Amino acid sequence: MMNTMLLLAQVSDAAGAGTPSAQNPLMQMILWLVIIFGFMWFFMILPQQRERRQRQQMWDSIKVYDKIVTAGGIHGVVTQINKDEGTLILRIDESNNTKIKLEISCVAIVESADSDKKDDK
Repeated sequence: MMNTMLLLAQVSDAAGAGTPSAQNPLMQMILWLVIIFGFMWFFMILPQQRERRQRQQMWDSIKVYDKIVTAGGIHGVVTQINKDEGTLILRIDESNNTKIKLEISCVAIVESADSDKKDDK
């Protein structure tokens, strides 16, 4: 049994000697690394870039009177936006006009003020 396996291994080595991949195992390793990197890029890096682009578009589309929810869970209405500083003023309590200043990057959800007007009609 062992002799048969050794004979088959020698035959496969002799048959594969003419192929470039059997002569250069380094090229095989590099090819596999390139394939693995391609899969990682396609399944990990590309979706992250897409998500980052969508978040940036959401932050750029924030307007005054939009209802937003921050990453910390604070609900409020935008009263002022300062794009140069990257901040906004958020009114969180209507009864005593409580406002806070926060970074635009803290915004998690934007509910446009236009959608509320459409719902009222």
